[in-house]
Amino acid sequence: MLSACSSQATRLPLTRAAGADSQAAPEQGDKTTALAAVHTLGPLDQHFVADVLVRTPAPMPAAQMQKVAGIVPPGRAATLRTGTLPLAAPSQTGDVAVAGVDPAVFRRFTPQNTAEVTGVWDNIARGYVALSYDAARRFGVPLGGTVTLGGLRLDVGALADTGLPDVDAIVSNDLADRLRLPAPNGLVLSGGNDDPTPLVLDVRKMVANDARVDMLRPPAERMSFFNVADARRRLGTLTYQVMPDGKVVVDPQWVAQNIVTETVPIIGRMTCHKAIFPQLIKALTEIQANGLADKIHPEQYEGCYYPKLIEDSDHLSMHAWGLAFDLNTATNQRLTHGDMDPGVVAIFKKWGFRWGGDWKDTPDPMHFELAALLDV
Repeated sequence: MLSACSSQATRLPLTRAAGADSQAAPEQGDKTTALAAVHTLGPLDQHFVADVLVRTPAPMPAAQMQKVAGIVPPGRAATLRTGTLPLAAPSQTGDVAVAGVDPAVFRRFTPQNTAEVTGVWDNIARGYVALSYDAARRFGVPLGGTVTLGGLRLDVGALADTGLPDVDAIVSNDLADRLRLPAPNGLVLSGGNDDPTPLVLDVRKMVANDARVDMLRPPAERMSFFNVADARRRLGTLTYQVMPDGKVVVDPQWVAQNIVTETVPIIGRMTCHKAIFPQLIKALTEIQANGLADKIHPEQYEGCYYPKLIEDSDHLSMHAWGLAFDLNTATNQRLTHGDMDPGVVAIFKKWGFRWGGDWKDTPDPMHFELAALLDV
């Protein structure tokens, strides 16, 4: 049982998302983590699966915030105050993305194993900072350690997976005031449906082009992947040689029968396998119809058909089949998160394409490849 603060600092449980507890006390006299009262938020009351995170560079007008939140059922939206602040730890310094939240509300939208650990949210409510596991590793900060965030000296009260991309630290709205984070400029939304694709597209239409919109879970699977017999019939049998210098030489007869050049919406002329074009044109047409054409930069398209092996492997790349293409290459390099628009990604997936940004070990956000042959 925790007691209220007096002249001696109260010891708080510092709780990882997985539920392992330890004990640490704020330094006596440190007003940054001083506690006005000791209480608990209690067990999780309800849980939602987060579908979309939208963030704007400036505070979102209240009317727009209400309008965007209104596209999901009541209670299925949580506001955030996001910004980038300097963080100094004993071994390293750097900038981190921070979100100020109402812990009692926001926890409902985090992954189940995080939302259920009340200690995480109690500590955030009491003025501690919660770091992502990745940030804790990068900065060498242990659970219960001390950091300086935005000029304030704070104890790390939790290590947790919040499910939000590129957000390194979570604080309460009270602490967000002291850190001078902006007024609410973000929303987490839960649509309550199997497929988040329509919701992310609706959100994208309602916010400015400079807003960042992230789809937090993949679209519902509505396709069967390559049938071997069907794939052989439609794609042909590709034979090739790998030369001593690593260059791939493809059977010229297969190339003549299968590789063609066509003009497609938004991008223009593309040289690919003839089987990709029906689905590719459908996807690009839908992207255009949804007002997302400006999210694809034709001058940064870097090809489709290119005989090569997958980087750092001896396996043939889908580019050698003419079934993959690279978009927006300048800001979507391999092994980065990139900035590919989630609405664009969702539509490509709908039309049978796999996105390299989903690959956990070797993300390649510029890369899309055909994953299913659809009858269109």
